[in-house]
Amino acid sequence: MAIFHIVVFSVLFLTSHLVARASGSTVVETTYVVVGGGTAGLVVATRLSENSANTVIVLEAGSDGFNNPNIGNLSVASIQSLPGTSVDWNYTSTPLEFASNQIINETRGRVLGGSSAVNGALFTRPNKIDLDLWELAFGAIGWNWNTISAAIKKAEHFSATAGLTSILSFHGTSGPIFDSQQTPVDDVWTQGVVPAVLAAGGTESLDQNGGDPAGIWYTPRAMFPNSTRSYSANSYYQPNAGRPNLHVMVNSTVSRILWGKSKNGKVVATGVEYINLAGEKLTVSGDRVILSAGVYGTPQVLELSGVGNHQIINPLGISTVVNLPAVGENLSEQPTAIYLAALASGVADSGQQFPNNFETPRTLLNSTEWITAYRLLQTAPPGLSDAAHKALIAMFLSDSVIVEFMSFPSPPAGLIFLPILLHPMSRGSSHIVSANVTAPPSIDLALIQSPFDIYILTKSAQRARRFATQAPLTPFLAGEVLPGAAITTDAQFSQFVKDFMGVAWHPLGTAAFGSVVDANLRVKGTTNVFVADGSIIPVQPGCHPSAIIYGIGEKAAAMLKASPRTDDV
Repeated sequence: MAIFHIVVFSVLFLTSHLVARASGSTVVETTYVVVGGGTAGLVVATRLSENSANTVIVLEAGSDGFNNPNIGNLSVASIQSLPGTSVDWNYTSTPLEFASNQIINETRGRVLGGSSAVNGALFTRPNKIDLDLWELAFGAIGWNWNTISAAIKKAEHFSATAGLTSILSFHGTSGPIFDSQQTPVDDVWTQGVVPAVLAAGGTESLDQNGGDPAGIWYTPRAMFPNSTRSYSANSYYQPNAGRPNLHVMVNSTVSRILWGKSKNGKVVATGVEYINLAGEKLTVSGDRVILSAGVYGTPQVLELSGVGNHQIINPLGISTVVNLPAVGENLSEQPTAIYLAALASGVADSGQQFPNNFETPRTLLNSTEWITAYRLLQTAPPGLSDAAHKALIAMFLSDSVIVEFMSFPSPPAGLIFLPILLHPMSRGSSHIVSANVTAPPSIDLALIQSPFDIYILTKSAQRARRFATQAPLTPFLAGEVLPGAAITTDAQFSQFVKDFMGVAWHPLGTAAFGSVVDANLRVKGTTNVFVADGSIIPVQPGCHPSAIIYGIGEKAAAMLKASPRTDDV
């Protein structure tokens, strides 16, 4: 099998300085090794390969997924069919101590395109302050609303939809990722949901992507004009797959970074080791290693490579290369509550509309509740850094959106309001439990460990009921299913939220700015290892994160292009 790989590599890399040795492994010399062909990974790889002097290799653990019809189909049924299949890493959390000991399934894309291939494809931005705080609170110089928003626009190809408001200057119009709003139809969404939110004191947005997403609006989705999914694999990689200097290898699981002689007190990566489908260990050498393996994969590769907390990795037989205790810490996930109602007989819905309502603390809470929430916000839970705590307080005081109410159909005949806590205080962790790369990490989500988190979700669950009982919407509904008429008091709502806890599948933060990577995305203590994915985001933004992660990929590629490899010290 090793000989087969040598032959294949010789063909592919004839003009790329292939070095192949029949010594049990294949070694390829390249400029950039990108670990993970996901949302940001394929952005970085495609942009870096625009320079023909660069050779870029992407190692993706999953398949290419191009023959999977459910990836392209953005119907609720198709998206719901993806978790638990071969395109999902099938991560599970440890029991949630503060949420009735539930175990949460954390779907992450194990396929080319990563989670951009399996998510709901919503394309949104947060409040400006959410991104400005990366620079102000975490020292990520050059990472702020202006620069990240510009990078997102470079990724975006937005098309306006007739009959819906949008502000074109908020969007990019020539990037690889197509996005638009789906044309509304006269049904439960236009006649019921939107008017009900407004009747309950909500507001309407003209466009949620200009730095103030507050209000209800038909949120854009990453899709082509024919309504199929636009994601990193078919929008960044596929149009450029013929480049002779861009090579994507699927079914290739990276097991560790390889290290050479240290320089100026910092370790130098020489490449990576990976495992193919046959179980062979092969290697790729490179001048720079870019980790884009995601919020769970990136800390896993670092820890397997000796970069992490020595108290965690040494007992597993892994020698410490860089003692960096923050690796795998600061894990945050957006928890959700749920409101479910049955549709009235004869009521149909389009099944595709996503009029999502983003609310600020001042809209969600009355003055007394606001004071209670602010008091709860003062106490930091375990694992929350001082910088992150101050950032969360700043967001709250600025009235940055704090809850998103997603509204979408629940087949066969239901309507869901899904309150999502956008800025949770609670912090968990993700760490390896074995030196074997096939062993999944231990994921402690620590959901609603903070009383602030459960308080906001409780108030959000109550507000969802208020939407459903407004006059414009009641004719469309046959009755409440969850939480049910028996749930009336604050205590009952709080317990309901704990018992029916869910997540938005937006985990972030395990290789965060300031603690694991510097402003140049370089892993601390290394010379040439970088991270470009959602794990660098230090605190949850008030939005779905995929647009930001595309922006991270664009900005990372621009930074690496502008920084000669001789600058790696």
